[in-house]
Amino acid sequence: MKNAILLLTVIIAISVSSCKKQVEEFNMIGTWHIDSYYENGADNTTVFKSVFVNYLITFNATGTYLETYTALGVDVTKGGPWELINDGDDLKLTNQVDSTIRYFHVIEIKASSSQVSEDNGNKEYHLLKN
Repeated sequence: MKNAILLLTVIIAISVSSCKKQVEEFNMIGTWHIDSYYENGADNTTVFKSVFVNYLITFNATGTYLETYTALGVDVTKGGPWELINDGDDLKLTNQVDSTIRYFHVIEIKASSSQVSEDNGNKEYHLLKN
C-alpha cells in the first residue's frame, strides 16, 4: 500500500510539473514589446527604446523566435530556435545567423505580461504582449 501511495504521489508531482511548463510555453507564444527595462536597479527604459527602436520579439509555437528593431537607422533582424529550459526557469535563444546563444532567467510569464532578466539579474526586461 505504501508503494502504491508513493507511486501515485510521484505521478501527480510529475503531472503538475508538466502542466506548469506547458502553460508557460503557451503563454510565451506571440509578439512582445519592451514595456520597461532596468539595469542595476535603475530604470533605463528611455535609453533602451532609443537604442532599440521599435523592438519586437515574436515567439512561435514551432519553437522559433524573430527579433526585430532599428539601431542607428539600421534595421536588425535576428531569429532561430527558442526553448524554456531548467523546468521553465530559463529561456534560451539561439541566433541562427551567428550561432550566438543568449540565456534569460524567467521571473514571470503571464498571458499578457512577462519579466525576464540576464547578466545575473543586472538587466531586467518587462515585456507586454502586443
